[in-house]
Amino acid sequence: MQMVLSELHEGHAPITLQNAFHDALEALEAWEEGTEEPHVVVDGRSVPISQVFAHMSACTDLLPLRTRDVLETIIDKTSFRASGAALYGDGSRLVIPLCLDRVTVPQLRPTSSTMQFTSAVEA
Repeated sequence: MQMVLSELHEGHAPITLQNAFHDALEALEAWEEGTEEPHVVVDGRSVPISQVFAHMSACTDLLPLRTRDVLETIIDKTSFRASGAALYGDGSRLVIPLCLDRVTVPQLRPTSSTMQFTSAVEA
């Protein structure tokens, strides 16, 4: 599989990945139970939101306030603040379990993105 998402550079993500993370959060928030996993467009390609979250799980960049606000609506505000999440990697690790809960059985076939996703949860 061709790598669609840019690599992190010493833990730092390019702005396109940071924007993709924010878009993926908004898609997660709108994701209706029983429907297929949403995708976001990154550099002109459609990418499952779980792949974006898994890819950003090692990112050490600070979350901007607008992204933190979206996270607080997905994860209740008290739990989010108690987690001390301040980095993209922290936010990823908070939402990956939500994605896993919503992914339907047919979507859980072993693919490289699923394996990345599962590895990120275990980290």
